[in-house]
Amino acid sequence: MKTLKTAIALFTIGSTAICTSAFAQVPVTSDHKPNEHTVICLEAPTRDCAFKAALQTAIDEDFGIERAKILTGVARSMIATGQLEKAKQTLKMALDEARSVRLSLVTQEKITEIAPLVARAGDTATALALAEELQNDSIQDLVLYNIAEEAAHLGSIADARVALRQTHNQNRAFWHELTILTQVPRSALAGLDFAALEAKIRGIERETLRYRGLILMGIIADRMGRPGDRNALINEADEMFPSLVGIYARAEATADRARSMFDAGMGDAFIEASYTLAVRHGDRLRGAEALSSFANKIGPIEAANGNLEKALSRLEYFEDINEKARYLASLHGGRDNSTLAAQVREFLKEIAEEDGAYERDITRLTLLEGALANNDLFLSRHIVEAVEDDDNQAYALALLAPLLE
Repeated sequence: MKTLKTAIALFTIGSTAICTSAFAQVPVTSDHKPNEHTVICLEAPTRDCAFKAALQTAIDEDFGIERAKILTGVARSMIATGQLEKAKQTLKMALDEARSVRLSLVTQEKITEIAPLVARAGDTATALALAEELQNDSIQDLVLYNIAEEAAHLGSIADARVALRQTHNQNRAFWHELTILTQVPRSALAGLDFAALEAKIRGIERETLRYRGLILMGIIADRMGRPGDRNALINEADEMFPSLVGIYARAEATADRARSMFDAGMGDAFIEASYTLAVRHGDRLRGAEALSSFANKIGPIEAANGNLEKALSRLEYFEDINEKARYLASLHGGRDNSTLAAQVREFLKEIAEEDGAYERDITRLTLLEGALANNDLFLSRHIVEAVEDDDNQAYALALLAPLLE
């Protein structure tokens, strides 16, 4: 507990707005309702009191796993606000709290969240060392993929490749690398061996995978400022498209194409043409599972391009409330952000009718991710206020900090 008190001191130094009223030592209640620290801060939230209320909640918490969760949220927001060294210290404390539980499964679960954040803070080496502790191959690969994405986002393809080389499934690692290359800063692509990647794609026998590879290479060529190669690769993919057999294969391939171009920030003409192609094939799909999978790929494009109504209409394909929440969280309203916020507020009422406070909070936290991504302070604050568990609300309040002043 001493380390947590030290962490609070880190925030107090240089602070201009200390929420003193939120720091009376209030014991955590047995039913884990929101505590005085978070409630007072939410009355007039500032970044300073958000961090401090979260940390005070962690101090008052009896269980190491809950302390670790809150600290992880604090560290994530520290990274977002440029406090990288403090974030690294806080992540170390979060891991220490998880280890204090002395249950391997608990530690393993927290590493899956902490390791990528360590990489986001700029310490890929430590992140990779943490990933080595994971005992399940599939989970370890997933964490390594996330570490690779964080490293690449910071502009280090070399570090990303180091992470990918450590995965057990090298075939999947190759596809993750291609996807990462479509989204890294353009400057990071200098010196990329484009010809070697293209040759590997052309050696793939399965048409659906080769089609996907040609599209991804076309996107990479676009980001490298090679319009001739971009056009040639996309045209080649178009020519081989008729060889893709089946409604589902074509719908999936075209939806992946449109989403990849959208995520890479390609020109509007390319995205629109690919979106139109995807919808032409996606409209032939039947069955909730196929339609929801298609919606997850296409919905964010529709929302961002001014067709939020169409994106929201796809909610009917989702049967599980958490799947609905994840879909809503993936949408960015743009000029229709108020309409999206209204939909989320209505959905919050639906969540309130579900059984289990903790389960309700998990769904709310999913929605919070979307509101934060939309930089919607009012909706984010509304969601945080709706959270019922004190630890979850402290975690959510910490995540809110970057939107506060």
